[in-house]
Amino acid sequence: MSFYANQTIWVPKLYRSNLTRIYMKPTYTYTSISLVPRHLSNVKSRYDIDLSIQIGEGEFKKKLRMPIIPAPMDTICGIKMCRKFYENDMLGIIHRFQNIENRLDEYRSLINDEMDVIVAVGLDEEDIVSQFYQLGAKYFILDVANGFNSSVKPMIRNIKSREDTFIICGNVASCEGFSYLSDLGVDAIRVGIGNGSMCSTSIMTGIGQGIVTALEECKNQKDASGSTSLIIADGGVTNVGDIAKALGLGADLVMMGKMFAGTKEAEGNVLKYDGTLYKAYRGSASFAVQAKHEANPNFIEGDETIVKYKGSVQNIINEIEAGLRSSFSYMGAHDLVSFQKNTDWVLYTLDQKLFKTNN
Repeated sequence: MSFYANQTIWVPKLYRSNLTRIYMKPTYTYTSISLVPRHLSNVKSRYDIDLSIQIGEGEFKKKLRMPIIPAPMDTICGIKMCRKFYENDMLGIIHRFQNIENRLDEYRSLINDEMDVIVAVGLDEEDIVSQFYQLGAKYFILDVANGFNSSVKPMIRNIKSREDTFIICGNVASCEGFSYLSDLGVDAIRVGIGNGSMCSTSIMTGIGQGIVTALEECKNQKDASGSTSLIIADGGVTNVGDIAKALGLGADLVMMGKMFAGTKEAEGNVLKYDGTLYKAYRGSASFAVQAKHEANPNFIEGDETIVKYKGSVQNIINEIEAGLRSSFSYMGAHDLVSFQKNTDWVLYTLDQKLFKTNN
């Protein structure tokens, strides 16, 4: 469902300068919208619902039990998280914010136990891609902040030139960015800039738009162009309902960090303060992460904090599964395709103190 993309917004005199009206495209986040059931449900049991999504082609085609994926952050996705996700028939990621020896050791440990995993790489890591590929790696994520940039092209072509590889890249926040990466053959595109709880990109740069609007743009472009690239909703998820909204908007997968932060399997030590247990949680462009790779980090687009210890991530995975099954049931959907087909929305009222819609 479209959101009045070209409506005229009247701005009260108090908030105007010399303009009498502003033509603008509203931008929305998950908190701006809600799902509305408009189809009679014939789902008899939540356990009849298929939450799976298929990725890859040929010999390395893989069916994921649920359309979720952990963010490649150094306080989220370590080897323990990768193992737990694989136990749940999903894929974790070996993050790139560690030395190459550790990354290779983690990969060897996982494949020795016959576990698949996604490998995160940076722009200048062609040799590292080769090392992982020789060990059998097929799933890669080119982990950069701005995927709508000519600098990603050589690495994408490098990875895609290898047989049976699957590449994730991003991030983008517009239909133009989605088209650019799709045309380069990227298999799954991360959509969302400035939406993550530990991301301060919008504050530091003024860049970004609401995740709902970004997803809608990219989904419309995907449908119009016939693209086969998967859409990964990245950032802004604070609860299971947000995951359902992202999937309904057209995301094939939802990537998140905050929901998995503080769990037993998340990277980092457990801290105790004033009788309460915590774990560190930080963005990939935070000072601490950048300092690992830059002698003098001088531009920071990520925050750092601590979150309460949550116990095993299995509890979070179970919560997500239960919530999605209920959401699909309400919408009369037995699988992701029918969920997206049945999805309809309402938009919460704009703040009338600031804006008045011109009808």
